[in-house]
Amino acid sequence: MKKIFIVIIPILVLSKPVKIDEILTEKNTFRIDTSLSYSNIQRTDGGAVPLQYQTQNGDFVTIPTFVGDSKSNQDYINYGFTLRYGVTKDIEIFSSLNMHTSDTHFSNSGQFDTQHEKGFNSLLLGATYQIKHENDTPSLLIGTNIDVIDRTNFSGTDKNVNFKGYTFFVTSYYTVDPIVFLVNSSYRYNLEKKYNNHSVENAKQFSLSPQIFFAVNPYTSLSTGVKYNYRGSTRVDNTEVSSSGSSMTYLLGTSYEINAKSTLNIDADYSNSMGISQNSLSMGLSYKF
Repeated sequence: MKKIFIVIIPILVLSKPVKIDEILTEKNTFRIDTSLSYSNIQRTDGGAVPLQYQTQNGDFVTIPTFVGDSKSNQDYINYGFTLRYGVTKDIEIFSSLNMHTSDTHFSNSGQFDTQHEKGFNSLLLGATYQIKHENDTPSLLIGTNIDVIDRTNFSGTDKNVNFKGYTFFVTSYYTVDPIVFLVNSSYRYNLEKKYNNHSVENAKQFSLSPQIFFAVNPYTSLSTGVKYNYRGSTRVDNTEVSSSGSSMTYLLGTSYEINAKSTLNIDADYSNSMGISQNSLSMGLSYKF
């Protein structure tokens, strides 16, 4: 069968690409995934609404937001590093580190301003378990990860909080050579974060993402799909700053096996919902050793 590179999302949207027979890291083997993700985010409303973004490695990070502007255009770059280890042929554990830079341009009644932000985002720990391998019926994997440390802004003050975000995901795929059908489903649960008299409670989220992967040749694959996302309300200082609602994201991607140990992948997605449009482009490199 041809090699098919597919995206396993340890949490929601995009993750790293791997061969169909190497979804999990091999037993007693390490793999490192590095990713560079760029997003352009445009808002037509004001206020500070914490926006959670899922990186190419599958991690949720909170994009910095600022108060009191009617329109904004934000350039956000996330730097992700994920170390994976195969405990058994069916169990993988991983740890992810995320950092960022962000430039936000504001306009309000003819007044213009720019704010720059950079630094640490989050540190996560997680695990994936393959319940069933693919045969005459689809494969099945489940997993979870925990925000060990998450950088949160409390009304202008950045603080690290611990164990306030949890993600649970289910992935299934089935091969009809040279095509792979893949479905991801995930649920993001956020606890309330507190500092002094301030609090932030990010929205809980559910997503469902069907995708199709096509092997162009033994080393290259193309993918396309959509992601449906339902997001609950977000509260800042016990005040609702965004209501619940659903959105649809369109996904495109390509993967290339450089050699037996390295794989390069490029992904793009677009969404427009509730006054916020977002275009993202991600590039990742996976290396096993």
